[in-house]
Amino acid sequence: MKRLLVTAGLLIGLCGPWTSAAAVDAITTADAIAIHETVRNQMEALSKDDASGAFELATQEKRQMIGNADVFLRMMKEEYNPIYRSQVVIFSSPEVVDGDPVQVVRVTDGYGKVWLAVFWMQQEEDGSWKIDGCHLLGTRTVSI
Repeated sequence: MKRLLVTAGLLIGLCGPWTSAAAVDAITTADAIAIHETVRNQMEALSKDDASGAFELATQEKRQMIGNADVFLRMMKEEYNPIYRSQVVIFSSPEVVDGDPVQVVRVTDGYGKVWLAVFWMQQEEDGSWKIDGCHLLGTRTVSI
């Protein structure tokens, strides 16, 4: 039972940011490019089973919560498989939702099912962007 509660807590924590680092009003073109690249780089790292590369693109808080790159990769395989092994990827423009910058990505899994992956982003003190959580939403759409 304790293990189930820990797992549930971990998954809930990964769904979105615990606290907003700083509310964002708008996303600049440079930030939009950087956000897109961060998410794309993480998805590419996952497609190559590069656990360390993918893990480093998460915020420090998420990395501490997860523990290490191997746990992160295992979690992605088990809970976020459409992102881990996407067949088709379509990026929307990053936007601000309730003061939080998000990147929505439409992914098609190996069975042709379409998913929406909502990545919460956080800008670090050095200006770089990191992923602060992801929520995966199934759709009724099937890719042809």
